[in-house]
Amino acid sequence: MIDLGLMKEMNSGKQMTDVWHLPAIARWEKSCQKHPTQKPLSLLTRIILASTKEGDWVLDPFAGSSTTGIAANLFGRRYLGIEQEVEFLEISKARKMEIENTETAIAYKEKILKTLNNP
Repeated sequence: MIDLGLMKEMNSGKQMTDVWHLPAIARWEKSCQKHPTQKPLSLLTRIILASTKEGDWVLDPFAGSSTTGIAANLFGRRYLGIEQEVEFLEISKARKMEIENTETAIAYKEKILKTLNNP
């Protein structure tokens, strides 16, 4: 179930196209180290907001550094990530601890929403 109204709202009132223009990973997204295939938070946030409701579960069977989990948690979704590489689990834990600080979480949400509204 895709929230087409939200997708349109995120695209300046126009129907969302199949090509999304989003910035690369910002420096602040790499504060706890960088995963070699890390995705931009704005990308995962857009997907999560378009396809879930607050309180829904998001499963990521190849979690890496948990960018999907960070996006899910920041926007009120529950998250279950699976990752076998200890190095990436450590990055994931550090990122989760980082957003448990309310000020950091608010700042991250503001940056992500600004990116989504002004790609």
